[in-house]
Amino acid sequence: MRVIITGILIFILNPLFGQDLNDLDELREQGEKYRAEAKYDSALIAFRQVSDLAEEMGNIEFQVRAAIGEAAVFIELNEADFARSSYLKAIKLSQSINNKRLENNSWYGIGVTHQIEGNIDSALYYYNKTEVLFNEEKNKEMVASLLSNIGSLHYLKEEYDLAIAKSFESSKQNKQLKNFRVVGLDYRRMGMSFFKLDNLDSAKFYATLAYEIADSLKYLDDAREVLTLQSQIARSEGRFEDAARYTDSSDSLAKVIYVDGKNDEILELKAKVMTASLALESEKQKNLALQQRKYKTIILGVSIILVVAAFIIIYVIDQRRKNIKALADKNEEINKQQIDELLQKQEIASLQGVLEGQETERRRIAIDLHDRLGGILSMVKLHFSVVTESLSKDDQTHTKFMKASDLLDQATGEVRSISHNLMSGVLTKFGLVPALEDLKDKISQTGKLKVSLYSNDLNNVLTAEQELQLYRIVQELISNILKHSHAKEANIQLTKGEDSVNLIVEDDGVGFDLKEVNKKAGIGLINLKARVAKLNGNFHIDSGRGAGTTISIDIPINND
Repeated sequence: MRVIITGILIFILNPLFGQDLNDLDELREQGEKYRAEAKYDSALIAFRQVSDLAEEMGNIEFQVRAAIGEAAVFIELNEADFARSSYLKAIKLSQSINNKRLENNSWYGIGVTHQIEGNIDSALYYYNKTEVLFNEEKNKEMVASLLSNIGSLHYLKEEYDLAIAKSFESSKQNKQLKNFRVVGLDYRRMGMSFFKLDNLDSAKFYATLAYEIADSLKYLDDAREVLTLQSQIARSEGRFEDAARYTDSSDSLAKVIYVDGKNDEILELKAKVMTASLALESEKQKNLALQQRKYKTIILGVSIILVVAAFIIIYVIDQRRKNIKALADKNEEINKQQIDELLQKQEIASLQGVLEGQETERRRIAIDLHDRLGGILSMVKLHFSVVTESLSKDDQTHTKFMKASDLLDQATGEVRSISHNLMSGVLTKFGLVPALEDLKDKISQTGKLKVSLYSNDLNNVLTAEQELQLYRIVQELISNILKHSHAKEANIQLTKGEDSVNLIVEDDGVGFDLKEVNKKAGIGLINLKARVAKLNGNFHIDSGRGAGTTISIDIPINND
């Protein structure tokens, strides 16, 4: 009963003390706002006030948050030693209350300080340590931030393929979290990496995306860095006028940042002095009000605790009833999901059989066209040649035979072309990457869509069947882009990892609503699922209205 009464007291007093916690949180958020606005002195003052007030209240969690806030400001100022000191303080305090989440955030900050100092191996050590912990916590925000920093380190180590892979993964997660500035930084790093790999089309594509984000968010320094990259790309392509224009734009932004900004800082410094004075006076008033509220809270809590105790039994019974109902609803939902999954697996298995039948029929028709009909046409051509040679060139019959012979040549060529298309001729002769290059060139030549292709050496890790299925998947995706997306550019990336081959197809089209597609999937999406399932792979779609579409597919490979 004593435990129950204590719980009631906490239940009653928490909303009243909650006002103090709200004050702390508002002050901490003000510090974060100052940091985002680069008002670092005001930010440090705000976080120091949070720390002092939390210490008076005995609230260790907010002392930790204040220390992490101070460290973040020092990171912005490139003061690694001060930042590390604040993070170590946060680690010690978070361990005292067994708050693993805040402790892990602080260890991550230690890695950032090493990255600032150029200690890449030390930074990677702390990042790898915290990545496992963040994934266990399902802390999406920190995992996204971590991936971006790891991509930056791989770029510094000149491991450009890894930098591209990590930055792309980071951009997807940060886009979902709406951390658009980090998305812009990831795109810029991908552009820089592609530039280092002499893949100028991809470099230009991601540089353009990075600049659009930086410009829309008014991050002038980010925009200046992207303009510098675009100037380098233009110079490498021989577009010297564009390179000069990008350089002029970059210099103009530098003037706004470093020259005009100084005048604003002088006025801002005066405002900081007045703000600090007002904040100090306000803090005194808050402390006085805090003491008065505490006395009133204690009196009010003691007076009403006996009344609340009478409702305990009713509350417990009601909660138990709700828990039983919630458990029953949950079991019903699980059963429904299992049934849906079983039906979907059966549908995919059926489609796989249809696709295998289609491929077998394609091969049979192609062989019949090439070997049988092609052979007959060749024999007809031979007989035509014998008859033509026996006729005089001045004879009108000779002219008719020559015209018929030309038509016969065209028919033979059409039969050969249809046979190769059915059998994916370039794919059969030269492999997947040359076949994709051929597909890219044919699509780009139409002028309807500019397609770029990036791939590393696959080293024949895929079987002929896997290559054929991947080629059909790309054909289906490019066809969907041409039909529905209204895109101007598309990018195909085919890369080999340790245990899988990753295919990414993205466009800058109108995109679509994933929720609507998931509710009512078309035959194209069902075919795609069936082909990927046949290869024991998995895929992910990232799209939104007006945001383009990115489809990522991973196919497992056997390294034995």
